[in-house]
Amino acid sequence: MQTLSWKMLAVPFFGVVLCAQTCPPSYGTTESAKSHKLYLYFPAADDNTFPNYGANVSPAKAFNVADLNSAIGTTSALIDRIHSIVVDDYCELNVQVIATTSNPATLPSPPARRTTVAVGSDADPGGAWGLAQEVDIGDAIDIDFARVWGGTYLTCEGATPTGGCTTTGSLTGANATLDRWAQAIGGTSAHEAGHTYGLSHTDEDPPDNLCQQPGPAPLAGEDSYHRHSMPAGCYLSGDDRASYRRHFGDRTYSLLAANVGLSIQTMHNWDLKNPNAEDGHSLAIDFLSTLPSVTISWSFVGPWNGYISPWINPVVTGPSGMAVFKGVAYNKYRIMWSTGNPIWTTSSPGVVAGGAEFHIGAEFNGVDFNQPDPIIIQDVTLFDGGGNPLTLHPRVPIYDTGAVDAADGTFALHFAAPAAAATMRLVNATIYQLPRVASLESMTGEGRPLGNDRLPIRPWSTTQCEAAALRAGARCVVAKLSDPHHVEVVHRIGEKGVVDCGRGAVPIHHPKEERPGDRPKPLDYEGPICAGTQHDLFPSTTVYVVATFEEPNVKHFDPAKKAYVVGPVTSKVFYQFAGIKDVPAAAAAQCCKLCLAKPAQ
Repeated sequence: MQTLSWKMLAVPFFGVVLCAQTCPPSYGTTESAKSHKLYLYFPAADDNTFPNYGANVSPAKAFNVADLNSAIGTTSALIDRIHSIVVDDYCELNVQVIATTSNPATLPSPPARRTTVAVGSDADPGGAWGLAQEVDIGDAIDIDFARVWGGTYLTCEGATPTGGCTTTGSLTGANATLDRWAQAIGGTSAHEAGHTYGLSHTDEDPPDNLCQQPGPAPLAGEDSYHRHSMPAGCYLSGDDRASYRRHFGDRTYSLLAANVGLSIQTMHNWDLKNPNAEDGHSLAIDFLSTLPSVTISWSFVGPWNGYISPWINPVVTGPSGMAVFKGVAYNKYRIMWSTGNPIWTTSSPGVVAGGAEFHIGAEFNGVDFNQPDPIIIQDVTLFDGGGNPLTLHPRVPIYDTGAVDAADGTFALHFAAPAAAATMRLVNATIYQLPRVASLESMTGEGRPLGNDRLPIRPWSTTQCEAAALRAGARCVVAKLSDPHHVEVVHRIGEKGVVDCGRGAVPIHHPKEERPGDRPKPLDYEGPICAGTQHDLFPSTTVYVVATFEEPNVKHFDPAKKAYVVGPVTSKVFYQFAGIKDVPAAAAAQCCKLCLAKPAQ
């Protein structure tokens, strides 16, 4: 099988180029470790073996840019751009997006969990852009299929003169660019795959019944449903499809996170201070994990919100021996920041002056994204230019990623003071329940959560934790087990289009009841809907915490006085962790997923 690769465009993070890659976690081993495989299959020749689950679905027709508009570039260039669009859409989800020109079923050992979206450059006679095999509620069917008709965009939006499906000519003249063609076809590909992961049109349709499939209104603070991935076809113009990389709305993202899992387990940023008079040239974090290997695919670089990390590209080494923490044996690892960040100009790249404040961050990943594993940070150490540890360590609290209290049914976070910093106190903490993953880059300053697309994220809820001394520990309640889910969708047998897909059985299509798939006119048939209930993670897709700590009387270097003083030193912790799928059993396992345990000196 030929697997196609893609390269990130040469633009900064959050770049403005239309199809620029904006998914930092999609690098290295993180992608290949994802258990769900989404194949974008662009047949090199017509494929009669593709399942014929609906009208005009099989054969899967060949994909060739010459059938669409040969002036926009090569076939491989268009495939790469489409691939990058879909990678962005599924960025932090446990779904690896793979572009291929060969049928994945022909692999010697095809992945056990896969969706194959066959993208042809042919047009559907019924005017459809795509059709999924079914709406797989709960993602119970392991091997799934969908079809995309790229040529329908030529008929609808790329013909001259216009007069096709939506008559906006969004892919004609100056609008006929590689980027716009990629966003149109890529958006449909992500949409049809979304059906195979349990998403319906009514999860994102507005309530006006214009397309005879009413759904909920977009949530307050969200952008328009025209920019979302899952509305029925008649709600979207050609410009909606071609001029913007559509994305999953808060509800559909929350359902995807529960159905397929997140590839993000824990994300941590820290505002720290070099308490020494000497410059710090590198920094190490020692941590423990039960895993045989740990990866970091995303680290904070900047510039963002005025913050820049002194270093880039931290490296994980280990395991290097074993250690016991609270009666459990762990492998020992170290993350090392030593490569200077060329845009750090507070001193010179990779150098933190004595008494200076700085910001670092990283995302921790294990092996199984469906079952986050504990990571316990033990120590933070600064080193001089010769690689020798500096005497004083940055101040950090002990904290966890929540646990369920069986006594009162609450899910709470816990903070504690290190043994050598018994007077440390929690100044304040803000806890957000988020419908989607906030960008690591946005976890700075006031901590306002933003997505990788730079759009603000509206929290489901925001709570405050009162100031408290940490000598005896502090507890912040996030949610109760009795709280209703933020998103819950129920499809019952007897409702129109709902069928029994018990035990992962593929539903049987009934051609007489079908209408063409994703298309500009109602009804927009999305395939049979599997009966069942699905909801978001507990207490939300992610929990995001911004907390400030202070130790009132600690020795540290004051650069203004150019002397050591004794007084207050503050640090700020930004951390985000994935919600829990199975409650309450799995909730207990989430306790202390990351703790800071060794006292600062």
